[in-house]
Amino acid sequence: MVGYNYYNYNTEVHRRKVLLVYLYMLHKKKRKQRSKPRWYIKPFLKERRVHGHCHCLTNEQQLSNSALYQNFMRMSSTTFEELTCIIGIKIKRIPSRPDVLSVGEILSATLRYLASGESMTSIMFSFRIGQSTVSNLILQCCTVLWDTLSPKVLLMPDTNKWAQLAKEFENKWQMPNCLGSIDGKHIVHQAFANTGSTNFNYKGSHSIILLAMCDASYNFTVVDIGAPGRCSDGGVFSSSEMGKGFLNKTLSFPIEKEIDNKSGPIPYYAVGDEAFPLLENLMRPYPGRGKKRLPLNESIFNYRLSRSRRTIENTFGIMSSKWRVFRKPIVAGEKTVIAITKAAVVLHNFIKMSEQNAGVRYYTEISNSDMNNQEMGALASVNQLGTNTYSANAKIIRNKLKDYFSSDGAVEFQYDKLF
Repeated sequence: MVGYNYYNYNTEVHRRKVLLVYLYMLHKKKRKQRSKPRWYIKPFLKERRVHGHCHCLTNEQQLSNSALYQNFMRMSSTTFEELTCIIGIKIKRIPSRPDVLSVGEILSATLRYLASGESMTSIMFSFRIGQSTVSNLILQCCTVLWDTLSPKVLLMPDTNKWAQLAKEFENKWQMPNCLGSIDGKHIVHQAFANTGSTNFNYKGSHSIILLAMCDASYNFTVVDIGAPGRCSDGGVFSSSEMGKGFLNKTLSFPIEKEIDNKSGPIPYYAVGDEAFPLLENLMRPYPGRGKKRLPLNESIFNYRLSRSRRTIENTFGIMSSKWRVFRKPIVAGEKTVIAITKAAVVLHNFIKMSEQNAGVRYYTEISNSDMNNQEMGALASVNQLGTNTYSANAKIIRNKLKDYFSSDGAVEFQYDKLF
């Protein structure tokens, strides 16, 4: 009886071991079958080199350098080739498979996304590139564009360059000792994951802030990108590197210079609207609206300053009309939204400089209605950036400019505009 039980016990243990091994092998086989993809490449993606935009439309128009290509890519074919040569080595992919994406496909898809404002899904279908691949390559390409082009097209603080910009500003806009115009814009986007109200602004949307300064020819010179949209009052300007440069006077501005025989030396300065503080190197208008009538000389100063400050508004308008991704809230992650904004800034300068050197007109004049329309998209005005406090020296400088614009620096049309 004892031997019988011992025999049955060993048999039962053996059976259980065999059953466990069998179940393990069956589970492993099912798991292997389940993880095996239905196809290596989705069928419609296999036709990328036959029906994709880059191969059937872009290449066809590139050979003729037609207006259609200019409208499609927002640049001429010559500028596109130049840009490909500059950044190609940094976005080139290792040929680990036969259908690896080329430099032209990556750059074309990114530029078309910026130019059209379409969704990434739309880019996936038109260029026949996987959706996750589209998202990754846009982030990668925009980052490379900023890293490569920003040292070439953005102004590095230098006394001689600032002096050249001031001379150009005075010739075009009759604003002596002015180095440029400064303003901020909200880049509106969908709410980022796990950020709460960090980027929720006073207009009821989520945004990051583009704080920029431009020259007399609508080129960006200094930018600060990425401040949360909820920041207001003195937060954005005072905490940005640009604002710290103005407050601490570390931007290598030229030494002060006389503008006439009466006023004495006046520092070089930038111009901004009521949202910015009045500093020795940053001029803002005299306060007063509605029923409060300003004296004639203060009204003249406000008009002349507003006329000069219009350059930054025009610059934002040109950028948003070229890159229509800013015409509506951007649907992307935080890193991608910041990279898109950076890429648009440097592309604006790069294409403008390249094509004007080749005799191609980069933009047409923007009307006031167009400027108002662009406010409805992903570019919206920033209010209350700075404080209303100012030093006695800044007030004296503004008064000197006020007197100059009403005497030796007067222009004929300023009275026509005011009356």
